[in-house]
Amino acid sequence: MNKNHHINNQAELERLIERYFDGDTSVQEEQMLREALADCPWSSEVIDEARFTMGYFAAHSHEKARTAGKNHRRQFIGIAASIAIVIAAGGYALWHQQQSTGVCIAYVNGMVVQDDDKVMTLIANDLSMMDNAADAMTDQLSSLGAALELDNE
Repeated sequence: MNKNHHINNQAELERLIERYFDGDTSVQEEQMLREALADCPWSSEVIDEARFTMGYFAAHSHEKARTAGKNHRRQFIGIAASIAIVIAAGGYALWHQQQSTGVCIAYVNGMVVQDDDKVMTLIANDLSMMDNAADAMTDQLSSLGAALELDNE
């Protein structure tokens, strides 16, 4: 919080939110509001809407849900990075195949696969599995968001 002034109660915070959305706050008051929304234990329709509008998704009392959301975001980022790597590898393989002398080799479970069509089928299958995993993660994140919304009601 701001060292010069603390928001001491819910009514004071709600008045500051109202002034903020009316455009009547100073830069210092806006900073104080942002800090209060991030740290305060209060919850009301006005406070929750301000948190949502200003980018705060969880109240202080929902720390556990916020931590769970971070873990899901990390998993989602990991899946997205994996998809990017597979796509880059597939793109490189396609480019390299066009640039090479016509030899396409893949190693699958310790075995050499040299048939171009089989290698391309393997790449397509891998990309499809990654796409399905990304869809599943998106569904899980949507469910988490719905649960957080219900929790805030």
